Amino acid sequence: MSNDLQWTPLQHHEPALERLKPFTEPLSPAVAAPTESHLEEFASVIENVIVPRLLMSHVHNTRNISLKRARLDADGVRDFIELTMGEAPDAAISFVQGLLDNGVSFQDILLDLMAPAARELGERWAHDSTSFVEVTLGVARMHRILREFDGVPKHMWSQAGAGRNVLLMPVPGEHHTFGIRLVQEFLLRESWSVTTRSVPKVAEIHKIVAKGEFDVIGLSLSGETLIDSLRSSIAEIRDITKSSGTKILIGGHLFMERPELVEAVGADAYAPDAPSTVNLLNRWACDMAASR
Repeated sequence: MSNDLQWTPLQHHEPALERLKPFTEPLSPAVAAPTESHLEEFASVIENVIVPRLLMSHVHNTRNISLKRARLDADGVRDFIELTMGEAPDAAISFVQGLLDNGVSFQDILLDLMAPAARELGERWAHDSTSFVEVTLGVARMHRILREFDGVPKHMWSQAGAGRNVLLMPVPGEHHTFGIRLVQEFLLRESWSVTTRSVPKVAEIHKIVAKGEFDVIGLSLSGETLIDSLRSSIAEIRDITKSSGTKILIGGHLFMERPELVEAVGADAYAPDAPSTVNLLNRWACDMAASR
């Protein structure tokens, strides 16, 4: 995996983010403020990608699961959020481990604790009741928990992306890359080879795309101000990959509100969130294999 998406926050957040780096790197680098929609997407990944795989794995799992339950209520969610944003780096992990030790299944923790926590963090961010640094740290810590306690056996993750290469990048000029991080994480579990890049200008796309043979190139955009940059980027990619059949996917909530833009900018498809991106790319991979 190649990756050069590094810390590129808004200028007035830079000192605070530098202080966060020891807590978040290399677990889940935060390159821009997670927005409310990004945190909703994080919760959606938990509910629509991870938990279904866990439930599938339990069909093949004959272990007896304790019926003892610890309460996962609103107070527990708030306590968990505070731990993810606190000074003790392992406090949230210890909290989750305590739940597991008390017989709570990992999928219950994901559905009833982490997904609601992500959504509440998004609401706090939207209402400016929690700082940029706290939200960023909370999300990074939740990413770490996903890695530490991933209960899905490797054989239960799809192998659809095996031998397939995808390039993920924000549109030149775009600073929000949280969604790309999510997509990258779960495509890797689906056996895709994932490259992430970030360039400031459309003219620099050529040297990236020309270097590799990508089956899919995904571009993300958070707002309408960079539509022209997106259109120019896609035109540049088409010119380079016109004989290879490379698919171009775009993401961002803008296209949910204005679906007509998908065709207007020249993309093959739009995916509204990380779960749908993973599913769409896996379908494309299967179609590519079948057409050989």
